[in-house]
Amino acid sequence: MDNYPIKSVTFGGFDKQDVIRYIEQTAQQAAAAQQALQSENEDLQKQISTLSAELFSLRAQVSSLSTERDHLQEALSQESTSRQQLEVLKPLEAEVARLRPDAEAYAQFRERIGAIECEARKRAADLEQATANQLQKTVDLFREQYQTLMSTFESTASHVNGELRKVEVNLTQLPRAMDQAGTELNDLAARLEHSKESQQ
Repeated sequence: MDNYPIKSVTFGGFDKQDVIRYIEQTAQQAAAAQQALQSENEDLQKQISTLSAELFSLRAQVSSLSTERDHLQEALSQESTSRQQLEVLKPLEAEVARLRPDAEAYAQFRERIGAIECEARKRAADLEQATANQLQKTVDLFREQYQTLMSTFESTASHVNGELRKVEVNLTQLPRAMDQAGTELNDLAARLEHSKESQQ
Protein backbone atom coordinates (compact mmCIF):
# COMPACT_ATOMS: atom_id res chain seq x y z
CA MET A 1 0.00 0.00 0.00
CA ASP A 2 1.31 3.48 -0.89
CA ASN A 3 1.99 5.85 1.99
CA TYR A 4 -0.18 8.94 1.85
CA PRO A 5 1.33 12.17 3.20
CA ILE A 6 -0.74 13.76 5.99
CA LYS A 7 0.18 17.34 6.74
CA SER A 8 0.21 18.65 10.28
CA VAL A 9 -1.86 21.73 11.09
CA THR A 10 -0.71 24.72 13.08
CA PHE A 11 -2.26 23.81 16.43
CA GLY A 12 -1.46 20.09 16.69
CA GLY A 13 -2.90 17.00 15.00
CA PHE A 14 -3.25 16.54 11.22
CA ASP A 15 -5.06 18.25 8.39
CA LYS A 16 -8.65 16.98 8.36
CA GLN A 17 -8.91 16.75 4.55
CA ASP A 18 -5.66 14.80 4.33
CA VAL A 19 -6.94 12.36 6.93
CA ILE A 20 -10.24 11.91 5.09
CA ARG A 21 -8.49 11.40 1.74
CA TYR A 22 -6.14 8.87 3.33
CA ILE A 23 -9.05 6.93 4.83
CA GLU A 24 -10.95 6.97 1.50
CA GLN A 25 -7.87 5.85 -0.43
CA THR A 26 -7.24 3.01 2.03
CA ALA A 27 -10.88 1.88 1.88
CA GLN A 28 -10.80 1.90 -1.95
CA GLN A 29 -7.62 -0.18 -2.02
CA ALA A 30 -9.10 -2.67 0.46
CA ALA A 31 -12.31 -2.90 -1.62
CA ALA A 32 -10.27 -3.44 -4.81
CA ALA A 33 -8.27 -6.23 -3.15
CA GLN A 34 -11.48 -7.87 -1.94
CA GLN A 35 -13.06 -7.58 -5.42
CA ALA A 36 -9.97 -9.16 -7.03
CA LEU A 37 -10.15 -12.01 -4.52
CA GLN A 38 -13.85 -12.52 -5.24
CA SER A 39 -13.25 -12.52 -9.01
CA GLU A 40 -10.43 -15.07 -8.75
CA ASN A 41 -12.56 -17.18 -6.42
CA GLU A 42 -15.37 -17.20 -9.03
CA ASP A 43 -12.93 -18.18 -11.82
CA LEU A 44 -11.59 -21.08 -9.77
CA GLN A 45 -15.11 -22.19 -8.90
CA LYS A 46 -15.90 -22.24 -12.66
CA GLN A 47 -12.80 -24.37 -13.29
CA ILE A 48 -13.84 -26.77 -10.54
CA SER A 49 -17.37 -26.95 -12.02
CA THR A 50 -15.95 -27.67 -15.50
CA LEU A 51 -13.64 -30.41 -14.20
CA SER A 52 -16.50 -31.91 -12.18
CA ALA A 53 -18.62 -32.02 -15.35
CA GLU A 54 -15.77 -33.75 -17.20
CA LEU A 55 -15.40 -36.26 -14.37
CA PHE A 56 -19.16 -36.93 -14.48
CA SER A 57 -18.92 -37.50 -18.26
CA LEU A 58 -16.00 -39.91 -17.83
CA ARG A 59 -17.87 -41.84 -15.18
CA ALA A 60 -20.82 -42.08 -17.58
CA GLN A 61 -18.42 -43.50 -20.21
CA VAL A 62 -17.13 -46.03 -17.68
CA SER A 63 -20.72 -47.03 -16.89
CA SER A 64 -21.48 -47.41 -20.60
CA LEU A 65 -18.37 -49.54 -21.15
CA SER A 66 -19.30 -51.68 -18.14
CA THR A 67 -22.78 -52.22 -19.61
CA GLU A 68 -21.23 -53.18 -22.95
CA ARG A 69 -18.91 -55.59 -21.13
CA ASP A 70 -21.90 -57.17 -19.37
CA HIS A 71 -23.65 -57.66 -22.71
CA LEU A 72 -20.53 -59.23 -24.19
CA GLN A 73 -20.19 -61.50 -21.16
CA GLU A 74 -23.82 -62.51 -21.59
CA ALA A 75 -23.16 -63.27 -25.25
CA LEU A 76 -20.08 -65.20 -24.20
CA SER A 77 -22.15 -67.17 -21.71
CA GLN A 78 -24.67 -68.00 -24.39
CA GLU A 79 -21.88 -69.12 -26.68
CA SER A 80 -20.45 -71.26 -23.87
CA THR A 81 -23.84 -72.89 -23.42
CA SER A 82 -24.01 -73.59 -27.13
CA ARG A 83 -20.56 -75.12 -27.01
CA GLN A 84 -21.55 -77.37 -24.13
CA GLN A 85 -24.50 -78.54 -26.15
CA LEU A 86 -22.12 -79.31 -28.97
CA GLU A 87 -20.08 -81.50 -26.61
CA VAL A 88 -23.05 -83.86 -26.49
CA LEU A 89 -22.56 -84.34 -30.22
CA LYS A 90 -18.87 -85.17 -29.85
CA PRO A 91 -19.27 -88.69 -31.19
CA LEU A 92 -20.25 -87.14 -34.46
CA GLU A 93 -16.69 -86.43 -35.54
CA ALA A 94 -17.69 -85.31 -38.95
CA GLU A 95 -20.02 -82.71 -37.52
CA VAL A 96 -17.36 -81.56 -35.08
CA ALA A 97 -14.84 -81.20 -37.87
CA ARG A 98 -17.32 -79.12 -39.78
CA LEU A 99 -17.98 -76.88 -36.76
CA ARG A 100 -14.32 -76.54 -35.78
CA PRO A 101 -13.72 -73.39 -37.88
CA ASP A 102 -16.67 -71.75 -36.14
CA ALA A 103 -15.28 -72.73 -32.74
CA GLU A 104 -11.86 -71.29 -33.64
CA ALA A 105 -13.51 -68.09 -34.83
CA TYR A 106 -15.39 -67.94 -31.56
CA ALA A 107 -12.16 -68.35 -29.57
CA GLN A 108 -10.60 -65.50 -31.53
CA PHE A 109 -13.72 -63.44 -30.94
CA ARG A 110 -13.52 -64.10 -27.21
CA GLU A 111 -9.87 -63.06 -27.08
CA ARG A 112 -10.70 -59.95 -29.01
CA ILE A 113 -13.53 -59.12 -26.63
CA GLY A 114 -11.21 -59.61 -23.66
CA ALA A 115 -8.61 -57.26 -25.18
CA ILE A 116 -11.29 -54.62 -25.87
CA GLU A 117 -12.57 -54.90 -22.31
CA CYS A 118 -9.07 -54.52 -20.81
CA GLU A 119 -8.32 -51.52 -23.03
CA ALA A 120 -11.64 -49.89 -22.15
CA ARG A 121 -11.03 -50.34 -18.43
CA LYS A 122 -7.49 -48.99 -18.68
CA ARG A 123 -8.57 -45.95 -20.71
CA ALA A 124 -11.44 -45.16 -18.35
CA ALA A 125 -9.20 -45.52 -15.28
CA ASP A 126 -6.51 -43.30 -16.85
CA LEU A 127 -9.03 -40.62 -17.77
CA GLU A 128 -10.60 -40.66 -14.32
CA GLN A 129 -7.21 -40.49 -12.60
CA ALA A 130 -6.04 -37.61 -14.83
CA THR A 131 -9.23 -35.68 -14.16
CA ALA A 132 -8.98 -36.28 -10.41
CA ASN A 133 -5.35 -35.12 -10.41
CA GLN A 134 -6.22 -31.97 -12.35
CA LEU A 135 -9.10 -31.25 -10.01
CA GLN A 136 -6.84 -31.67 -6.97
CA LYS A 137 -4.21 -29.34 -8.47
CA THR A 138 -6.87 -26.72 -9.15
CA VAL A 139 -8.23 -26.97 -5.60
CA ASP A 140 -4.70 -26.74 -4.13
CA LEU A 141 -3.91 -23.68 -6.29
CA PHE A 142 -7.16 -22.02 -5.29
CA ARG A 143 -6.48 -22.70 -1.60
CA GLU A 144 -2.93 -21.31 -1.84
CA GLN A 145 -4.01 -18.14 -3.69
CA TYR A 146 -6.95 -17.64 -1.36
CA GLN A 147 -4.71 -17.87 1.71
CA THR A 148 -2.21 -15.41 0.17
CA LEU A 149 -4.93 -12.89 -0.66
CA MET A 150 -6.54 -13.24 2.74
CA SER A 151 -3.17 -12.64 4.40
CA THR A 152 -2.69 -9.48 2.32
CA PHE A 153 -6.20 -8.32 3.13
CA GLU A 154 -5.75 -8.90 6.87
CA SER A 155 -2.44 -7.03 6.82
CA THR A 156 -4.06 -4.10 5.01
CA ALA A 157 -7.01 -4.07 7.42
CA SER A 158 -4.65 -4.12 10.40
CA HIS A 159 -2.69 -1.18 8.99
CA VAL A 160 -5.88 0.78 8.34
CA ASN A 161 -7.14 0.11 11.87
CA GLY A 162 -3.81 1.31 13.29
CA GLU A 163 -3.98 4.54 11.30
CA LEU A 164 -7.60 5.07 12.34
CA ARG A 165 -6.61 4.66 16.00
CA LYS A 166 -3.90 7.30 15.53
CA VAL A 167 -6.45 9.68 13.99
CA GLU A 168 -8.85 9.00 16.86
CA VAL A 169 -6.13 9.83 19.41
CA ASN A 170 -5.28 13.05 17.57
CA LEU A 171 -8.94 14.05 17.39
CA THR A 172 -9.26 13.40 21.13
CA GLN A 173 -6.34 15.73 21.82
CA LEU A 174 -7.62 18.43 19.44
CA PRO A 175 -10.05 20.15 21.91
CA ARG A 176 -7.27 20.52 24.49
CA ALA A 177 -4.99 22.09 21.88
CA MET A 178 -7.79 24.43 20.77
CA ASP A 179 -8.46 25.47 24.40
CA GLN A 180 -4.77 26.20 24.88
CA ALA A 181 -4.68 28.22 21.67
CA GLY A 182 -7.77 30.16 22.82
CA THR A 183 -6.12 30.93 26.13
CA GLU A 184 -2.98 32.13 24.37
CA LEU A 185 -5.05 34.34 22.03
CA ASN A 186 -6.90 35.86 24.99
CA ASP A 187 -3.59 36.60 26.73
CA LEU A 188 -2.24 38.18 23.54
CA ALA A 189 -5.37 40.30 23.15
CA ALA A 190 -5.11 41.45 26.76
CA ARG A 191 -1.48 42.43 26.25
CA LEU A 192 -2.34 44.39 23.10
CA GLU A 193 -5.12 46.18 24.92
CA HIS A 194 -2.83 46.98 27.81
CA SER A 195 -0.17 48.25 25.38
CA LYS A 196 -2.72 50.53 23.71
CA GLU A 197 -3.81 51.92 27.04
CA SER A 198 -0.18 52.56 28.03
CA GLN A 199 0.47 54.45 24.80
CA GLN A 200 -2.57 56.69 25.36
